[in-house]
Order: sequence, then structure tokens, then C-alpha cells
Amino acid sequence: MQKPLPPLNALIAFEASVRFASFKLAAQELHITPGAVSQQVKKLEDWLGYALFDRQIRQLVVTDKGLTYFAQIAPALEQICAASQSHKTDTSNCVYLSLTQTLAAKWLSPRLSTFMTKYPDIEVHINASNKTVDFQNENVDLALRHFDGKDKKLNIQLILNDEIRLFCTPDYLSKHHIDTVNHLDKATLIVNTLHPCWDEWLDSFSKINQDTRQAIPKIHFDQTLLAIDAAKHGQGVVLSNRSLVQKELEQKELIEPFGHCLANNKNFYLVHPKQTKLSPAAQELKAWLLDEFEQSRHI
Repeated sequence: MQKPLPPLNALIAFEASVRFASFKLAAQELHITPGAVSQQVKKLEDWLGYALFDRQIRQLVVTDKGLTYFAQIAPALEQICAASQSHKTDTSNCVYLSLTQTLAAKWLSPRLSTFMTKYPDIEVHINASNKTVDFQNENVDLALRHFDGKDKKLNIQLILNDEIRLFCTPDYLSKHHIDTVNHLDKATLIVNTLHPCWDEWLDSFSKINQDTRQAIPKIHFDQTLLAIDAAKHGQGVVLSNRSLVQKELEQKELIEPFGHCLANNKNFYLVHPKQTKLSPAAQELKAWLLDEFEQSRHI
């Protein structure tokens, strides 16, 4: 006896509409029109016999019954997606890696040629973005992520402890007569979103009081890449991870004058979904990344 299944396309349209609270945004993800999404949801409502959404002006609100139904079907759809991916035969030599723009430019870019030389048949696609990757809805095999290392859905391997250190140019120190950490009240503090923890750093290693600290000039950047570049051009002092300024240190464009290190509650991890089997190309890239990070720790 055939089981009375609901229309599957309608389930997919409904699930996306709940996540985005919008037929328009759901349509963009599904590559169909908003009208088509609305029609699919209406088809599901007719099949169930009740409304899934309260369609208000410029607002789409899921009903209580709709929310209950969503909570039951969403895990099942995710499981179907994961199972299908894990059983899919991948004969492609393409591998997709997501990481932050700074990590891509400062750490990966100088090293990637060694991977391409060793594996000339593997085609690597880099997604350099500061947005956290959504493995379920984006074409990404591996990601380098800066977070607390807690996510039950992911295979997680620590690749780099995030130790926060201070860097600047040699000329900047002498020009502003900064001989000790307590002289940083004469500096300009470069603040970036990856390491915005100047208060914690100064609390740990200086005696500069809060009133004096408030008067210190600051420049804010939403990208670590730009913050490092500003420090390299003598605009101030910056907090960063040593691995992100390795090239600048080797070329003596930046120095670490004080040697103080603040531990972070977030670190760098290599991650991929537990339920998705990595392709041979992705396995090779993963092994290479782990080896490269291991070597970079000893530099």
C-alpha cells in the first residue's frame, strides 16, 4: 500500500520559507520565483488542511501549527540531504574550501602553490569570506573557522591556538618613544573585529588606567587584513595572531616589541560536516592543511 506522502517540492519550499520568513528570500535560494514558492506552500496547506503562514503586509509569520510541523520535518529534510551527499559518488577532482579573507591572504596564499605542485590534478576553489559557511546550503567541502570549537554537527580539528600579540613597525616605537607597555598611551590602537580585545590585553600587561585608556586614539577596521596593513604603514599598534603576520615579521616590516601573549577563547579549526563523506580530493587537501599548520607552529 502506497504511503500518502505530502508533495515533496512543497515541503522544501515551506522549510525555506520558514527559515527566511520570506517567500522572496526562499525563492532566491531555490532559484524559482516568489510566486512559485507561494503556490507550493499553498499546495502543502491544502494537503494538510490548515494554514502554515499568516500572510501580513510585508511580513510572513508562521502559524503555531506551522511551527510545530516545521520542527518535525526540518531535521528529516536535513538528514535526507546529508545521507544523499554521503552516498553520492564523487568522481570530481574539485574541492571547495572556505576561510576568512585574512587567513586566505596571509596564511594560505603563500603556501597554496606547494599543494598545487604536489596535486596538479586537483582543482581548488577558494571561498574567502568572513561569513560563517552554511554547509547545508553552500557548495563547500572544508572550512577554516575561528570559533569556540563547539558544534555537534561538525568534525572539528584544532589547527591553531589563537594567541593574541602586539605588533607594530620598528620606526613607530622610536617615533612615539614607546619603550614599555605602559607607554602605549602615546600610541594609536588599531582595532579589528577578529581581535577587538584591547581592554583585556592592557588589563593583563599594562598599568594604564581606564581614564587614560579612554583618551588613547583608536582606528577601527572590520577586516583584520586592513588592520595589519595599517600597522605595517605606521598608523599604530595592532593585536593579531603571529601566523597572520608571518610574512611581515620575516621581512621586518613589523616587529613584536614586548612578547606578551593573551590567550583567546576562540581558536582556528578545520571543520566539515560529520555526516558527509569527504571526496578523495577533499581528503588530500585536509591532510595537506593539517600538515602545513603543524609545520607553521614550529616556525
